[in-house]
Amino acid sequence: MAHLRKLTRWTVLIGTWKDASWAIRFYEKHGFKLVPKHIKDELLKKYWSIPGRQVELSVVLAEKG
Repeated sequence: MAHLRKLTRWTVLIGTWKDASWAIRFYEKHGFKLVPKHIKDELLKKYWSIPGRQVELSVVLAEKG
């Protein structure tokens, strides 16, 4: 994670399935937090090309900042 953060000056966003609690815990352990649903939906539509159903079933985590 530290290497990834050094590669960019932008906020790192992580998208994953909302049922993947193990993945969410992993990213939270590394300093990420879940973004609110209304922001999550906007981010997924802006930065990912995924179907609407996948947007519903996904979460986005962002660096704490």
